[in-house]
Amino acid sequence: MKKQLLYFFCIFLIQISFAQRIIESSSTVSVETINTNYKRGLEFLEKDNFTEALKAISSGLEASKKIKNTNLTAFGYQYLGDYYNQIKNYYEAIENLKTALSIFVDLKNQEEVYNCSFKLARLYYNISEYDKSLDSYFKTLNTAEIHKNELQIADNLKKIGEVYLITPDLEVARINFNKALVIYKKLNNEKGIIENLTNLGVTYQKEGGNKNNDAPLLLKAISLYKEGLDRIKNGDFKRNKSIFLGNIGSSFRRLKKYDESLQYLLKALDLKVEMQDYSSAAHTCNDISETFIEMNNLTKAREFALKAIEYSEGLNIHQERYAFYLMSKIDYETGSFKSAHNYLKKYHQIQDSLFSVQKIANINDLQIKYETEKKNLKIEAQQSNIALLASKNRNKNQWLLFGGIGLLSIFVITLLYYSRNTAKKEIVQQEKFSQALLQSQEEERTRIARELHDSVGQQLTLIKRKAQNLQQDELTILTNKALEEVRSISRDLYPALLKELGLTESIVQLINEYDEQTDLFFTMDIDMIDAYFTETTSLNFYRLLQECLTNILKHAKAKSVTISIKKEHKNIIAFISDNGKGFNVDENKKKNSLGLKTIFERIKIMNGNISIDSELNKGTSFIFSIPSKNES
Repeated sequence: MKKQLLYFFCIFLIQISFAQRIIESSSTVSVETINTNYKRGLEFLEKDNFTEALKAISSGLEASKKIKNTNLTAFGYQYLGDYYNQIKNYYEAIENLKTALSIFVDLKNQEEVYNCSFKLARLYYNISEYDKSLDSYFKTLNTAEIHKNELQIADNLKKIGEVYLITPDLEVARINFNKALVIYKKLNNEKGIIENLTNLGVTYQKEGGNKNNDAPLLLKAISLYKEGLDRIKNGDFKRNKSIFLGNIGSSFRRLKKYDESLQYLLKALDLKVEMQDYSSAAHTCNDISETFIEMNNLTKAREFALKAIEYSEGLNIHQERYAFYLMSKIDYETGSFKSAHNYLKKYHQIQDSLFSVQKIANINDLQIKYETEKKNLKIEAQQSNIALLASKNRNKNQWLLFGGIGLLSIFVITLLYYSRNTAKKEIVQQEKFSQALLQSQEEERTRIARELHDSVGQQLTLIKRKAQNLQQDELTILTNKALEEVRSISRDLYPALLKELGLTESIVQLINEYDEQTDLFFTMDIDMIDAYFTETTSLNFYRLLQECLTNILKHAKAKSVTISIKKEHKNIIAFISDNGKGFNVDENKKKNSLGLKTIFERIKIMNGNISIDSELNKGTSFIFSIPSKNES
């Protein structure tokens, strides 16, 4: 009996051992299959075969989950993130990479934690989540510094600089690019050197453009671009070469060196067309067209603007839109007004041209006449009713009736007269209060602006100089930023440039600031109007335009704005139009909208008139008519 039990026990152990080997063999095959699927998926991604790539990666991920292999599961999510990144579905890519990152953190796989974090940082940059992008890059930079991986340190510094370049904080961006460039040169990494020379050049080009085409800054940008060109002579960097050539060309245009500008821009265009990079070619065509416009060669300007439209169609909506604007400008200058109008309509959905100023004014006059006649008819109807009532009751106590009507009439007239006078007084008092409030606000703004400039500004300047003397770069940068913020707030509180530059130039600068600091695209046509307003009216007119632009930025959700200011007879006519969501004018008046109320009050102070034309989802147009030489 014992021998039989021993025999069965041995057979049982052999079966268990055999089954375990089968399971282990099956598991090994599954891992190999998963890795094969992942490898095939990545190969399909490189060939832009996205359908097959998704199938292979998804198959590997599902198999990883079935055998509960967390490491392979994490890789599956990471590769899915790569897939969604390549098809530009950035939000889905972020979710998959976050899942992969979480698993790799649990597995303490530091290499893949770094890779996922670095990829996430770039994805956050793509969706304009710059704070999250910087947070991820700083984490990967810290990891790279701990492991003393110089290439990774340089890559992170370059990426951090690119985030600051777009925000934009040009000084901090430049510090990071310079640090990265030192490391890339130490490692003889030509790709990194070339990309950082491009980025550094852009910081100087942007700063030069922001400072009224400052020549030293633009020349510094050109020297960096040329250094980059020298480095790529022996390498296969066609795309980088085209970027360098284009940037040099646009920098020379800002310096008004048009021959040099065209020389580089045309070379850049040839190279981009050769590479079939038509989206970037459209950008260069627009640059060339702008150069010819400044040279007053409108025939050539038109030729390249049309090329920009051709190249950008379906590829680069921003360059296509700008090309339409250039065409409208060119055709307007050559007298082709109908064509100019059509191109402007393509660029910006404007329902009324400048001629609609008179049209809208006529409509308002008709509306006033209609309301007046309506009230007169109502009064006449009331009087007829009274007369009819008197006629029907004439046979009754005539004297009593006439006496009663007389007394009633006197009472009604007295009441109406009193009510009307009271209402008028209330309106006048309200207007005086509103105007006094606006005036006191301006005075308080001026006082605070002066305090900021004279007190806080001077103290910050002193701190900055001390920091510079002590060579404390970080404190210098922070103090300089604080000083710029104080100056910006001071300018917003009181536009001191009104006295320095005059009303017209101050308005142009205001529009340029909105153009640089927002995604809105501005078109402007402004006459010189400095001589037509008093100092007080100039300030109110400037504030009026500022409030309109602020309302457009906050509420309109527009993409472009057109501004025209013209002298017509004894009036200054201002036309402001956007292609935003529009609004119901009557409802906003009833709601006593603060933005509209302030605009109406300023118009009253200047003894002007206003017309608003707006429809939901079709944009808004404001037209102001202000008497010249008006003292408020």
